[in-house]
Amino acid sequence: MSATIQPAVEQTLDEKYCPSLQNPAVALCAGGWEKTYRATLQMTGNLHSARHLAATVYRMAMPPLTSRQNIGDFIACVGFGMLLGAIKTVNATKFLYAAQVALAAAPSSNPTRRSKPKTRTHSVSATPSNKKD
Repeated sequence: MSATIQPAVEQTLDEKYCPSLQNPAVALCAGGWEKTYRATLQMTGNLHSARHLAATVYRMAMPPLTSRQNIGDFIACVGFGMLLGAIKTVNATKFLYAAQVALAAAPSSNPTRRSKPKTRTHSVSATPSNKKD
């Protein structure tokens, strides 16, 4: 006979043991996950439904990819979501790719990093080289 081990409903995410929760975006996502998980588990008693709904709420709370700060927070949320089980590894790679694309498209926060205009490496002669005499 094997018994299924289920996490206790009383368990909570604690900033003391989860330094990632010091990031406000991660704390928002994780807080939504925890509240939804507890409420769904209490109402339905169905562990699968609780995890599924909580994961959906977690992803919906993730920051939009609209600024460099948000992109960094989004990446932090993906990482913590994988640890929490709110984001599957298969989906995490897609989320991280989306963040990479958004980061490449985001304006640089350092205005001195603008690309320099390209200069010609060879000179152009002003006189034609194929003269007829």
